[in-house]
Amino acid sequence: MRALHTAASVVTIAVLAVGLAGCTVEANRTVSADKFATTVADGLEESVGTRPDVDCGDDPIDVVDGAEVHCDVNTPGYDVVYDSVSTISTDGGDDYSVDVEVDEQPKG
Repeated sequence: MRALHTAASVVTIAVLAVGLAGCTVEANRTVSADKFATTVADGLEESVGTRPDVDCGDDPIDVVDGAEVHCDVNTPGYDVVYDSVSTISTDGGDDYSVDVEVDEQPKG
């Protein structure tokens, strides 16, 4: 009986592997966190007239339409940091834009 159980397990794994081999994985386009932070800073500077310091972490950002990315924002020379949420908009090509909302209260 044990031999039949082992054989059945091997068949199941093989079928699963064959099934997965037909799948296509599509990776999201990414941008470095520094480049994304520059885009956020550009937009805020244009909007408020002062260029903030923006930190979006270290990990690459997936450029996906509708995705939300949190970044820390502060005015140079001040120790007050605010959370911001940037919503990504894409045109289906290489270009993307962000709509940035900065919290009214500083981070705790």
